[in-house]
Amino acid sequence: MRFVFLVAAALFFPAVAAMAQQDVRGVVVDPAGALVPEISLELDGANGTTASAVSDVSGRFLFRHVGEGRYRLHLRAQQSFAPFQTNLAVGPGAMAPIRIELSLAEVKTEVSAENGEQGVSTDAGENRSQVSADSKALEALPIFDQNLVAVLTPFLSQSAVGTSGVSILVDGIEMKGTGVTASAIQEVRINNDPFSSETNRPGKGRLEIITNTPGDRPHGTLNFIVRDSTFDSKNYFATVKPEEQKRIYEGSVSGPIAHGLGFLLAGSRQEDAAQSAVHAVGPQGVIADNVPTPVYDTEFAARVTSDLSRSHRVSLQYNVSDTVSRNLGVGGLVTREAGVNAQAREDDVILNDRLIVSPTMINQLQLFYEKDHDPTRSVTRAAKLVVDGGFTVGGAQADLYTTENNLKINDIVSWSHKRHYVKFGITIPNLSRRAWQDETNRVGTYSFASLADYEAARPSNFTQRQGYGHTIFWLNELGIFAQDQIQVTPRLQAIVGLRYDWQTYFESPHNFSPRGSLAYALKDQRTVLRVGAGVFYDRSGPAPLADLKLLNGVNLRSYTIVNGLYPNPAVAPSTPSNLVRRADDAFIPYTVHYLASVERKLASRTTVAISYDGSRGFHQFRSRDVNAPLPPFYLGRPDAGVGVLRQMESKGKQASNALEINVETKAGSWFSGMTQYVLSRTENDTGGIGWFPANQYDLRGEYGRADFDQLQRFDLLGTFHEESWWNLGLNLHLASGLPCTETAGADLFHTGMLNARPAGVSRNTLETSGNVTVDARWAHDLYFSRGKEDSKPHLTVAVDAFNMVNRTNFGGYVGNVRSPLFEQPTTAQPGRRMQFTLRYKF
Repeated sequence: MRFVFLVAAALFFPAVAAMAQQDVRGVVVDPAGALVPEISLELDGANGTTASAVSDVSGRFLFRHVGEGRYRLHLRAQQSFAPFQTNLAVGPGAMAPIRIELSLAEVKTEVSAENGEQGVSTDAGENRSQVSADSKALEALPIFDQNLVAVLTPFLSQSAVGTSGVSILVDGIEMKGTGVTASAIQEVRINNDPFSSETNRPGKGRLEIITNTPGDRPHGTLNFIVRDSTFDSKNYFATVKPEEQKRIYEGSVSGPIAHGLGFLLAGSRQEDAAQSAVHAVGPQGVIADNVPTPVYDTEFAARVTSDLSRSHRVSLQYNVSDTVSRNLGVGGLVTREAGVNAQAREDDVILNDRLIVSPTMINQLQLFYEKDHDPTRSVTRAAKLVVDGGFTVGGAQADLYTTENNLKINDIVSWSHKRHYVKFGITIPNLSRRAWQDETNRVGTYSFASLADYEAARPSNFTQRQGYGHTIFWLNELGIFAQDQIQVTPRLQAIVGLRYDWQTYFESPHNFSPRGSLAYALKDQRTVLRVGAGVFYDRSGPAPLADLKLLNGVNLRSYTIVNGLYPNPAVAPSTPSNLVRRADDAFIPYTVHYLASVERKLASRTTVAISYDGSRGFHQFRSRDVNAPLPPFYLGRPDAGVGVLRQMESKGKQASNALEINVETKAGSWFSGMTQYVLSRTENDTGGIGWFPANQYDLRGEYGRADFDQLQRFDLLGTFHEESWWNLGLNLHLASGLPCTETAGADLFHTGMLNARPAGVSRNTLETSGNVTVDARWAHDLYFSRGKEDSKPHLTVAVDAFNMVNRTNFGGYVGNVRSPLFEQPTTAQPGRRMQFTLRYKF
């Protein structure tokens, strides 16, 4: 806590020595937020001096050794962008970067120049609750395995994340991953324009990634990263430290091919000889084992960009990602024979067409074709045995082969007129043909409520699937939107928008989402007040649709035998089959998000945002067995001709309230970074579309803490003394524990599910331990010539320490009251790990 206090104090009260001269730097972006290279700028001083600069491949510009005084920064942008100028006051202390946002002709250009005279912008894309990191910051931070998404995920709000997980937008297109490798990523943002109608998730539920663009000369980065268990600490549950090693070969190159023609190449190869620790308990006592779980990942991306004219740019890109995993799923209570071998391959072709129709209008067309190939095979073909809170042995029973052919289409028009900036268009994230070959659970799975029941050969249930497991279905999703950003007065900005979402299997003509926000700057230009609200519709994802198609009692038959025999259950021909159906009144859930915030510039380079963020979820997804035995629960199912009748419903509810404090500090070379503190509570009565209540007819005990609810979170990302030998990149994460449900260790309702709770106990009443993670990075650049400009060829050596304080962060807590591991963890995150990087950049 002393360390946290010192860091927080440093952020709020930076002390930076005065400097006679300093660098003026910044970045140039277009109206869509894309980085703009090759823009000529001039800095005119009041004393008649003039300096020139040109934005580089990453849109950055730099004026070196600028003396104190007043200056005029101006340019005449290329390709139909409007002229621009702004006044700057260079004072003592290092200036934060200037962000120049170009606009189309006839529209006033806006600038966010964070110097002593500039205030806080009312623009929604410049809100101070936003978390963003450019390529330079990402290179200086400790990032495990170059996984940028994992590093920034703690800054998201889980109440804003949809059923299908975090929404990732790469250059405006929804994707499953980043699309390109780490060194080809220019910037990552969270909460950019929180209530934008262009996307189906709120700002805290999506990651927006901007990739590199070609410049006027070749640029590239080559990385070699290695980890070895020789330098690591032992996992808490490992009896001996296993031999592990990971190697990453990654790089990207971009630049011009000819006049108006550019390219980008990016690729990586990751070879991870990892091992997982098994910590289970059986009749003979503790089961401990280290199991190899290697992962091999290959990614490649190639893009060609062509300027057909000064107003027409086209790019064509090909991506491929291939990940092979062995013994996937092993660890904790799952033993080595119950793992799976899996592959996930994705091939993409992307066409991007940007046309400046007129000086006030841009049309952006994006076509994206995706082909997926995902086979999964069990390591062992044998019956699966699951002892609740004890162990899982036997075959995984997870054989599945899926393919996907998907077309995504975005067509968006941006139009500027006087005080209005209008965007409208259509987004189609899925025109998707899916094929599933389901061979799961063909040998069968025995479930035991406790170790005592296992030793007594008394299974709670036996499940098995038989029949034809092949199906083809279409998952189609559509979004149509319109939005107007209005500069009502110089200090008041309003955004109003409307979106409509549609999806197959849950069609509705009523899925309209009104959204809006207001931002007002006080007279001192150092304080901005914001309010906003919006409706956001969810999506189901493909798995529930596959269940609807397959488990119809005709093609693929699923059986559940409650309190049967072991090891030879009899699945008689007369055994009723389980079915899956959608409730007649089921439709896509929606959430209403709303916020109010105050943003204040505390010092010339420090801003703070204090916000209240709330949401209410309506018609949330859940499942329920509507053919479960009626009270007193042992008289059999109401319809004896049907087994489990899973009905997908949208009757759940959720409420979330959060107080959030964001601080951004750019104290020159001494410190640059961002912190976030969140005090929140989220409650609901469902765990998602595949979740079942304990009592299928009485859900009064289900409303409680959400599975992801954490009372407090604190995150810090920043760099200290970045240009010094004694530099340090830091990632600090502190979080309260997650909830856990106490279960009775018995099938009290005779449903074949072991989720019943003791009498009077509600859902998620237990709490797990919190999480503390401190990651650090030291790096040093070695230049081959005088000067330290980032564009000059140089080598970088870096050392990262993850979980530097070697704190054990537990998981996999057991809630079964009859388990010897009740309220105990079964998994632990890795201890301290060291990572070494050698980078060449030109």
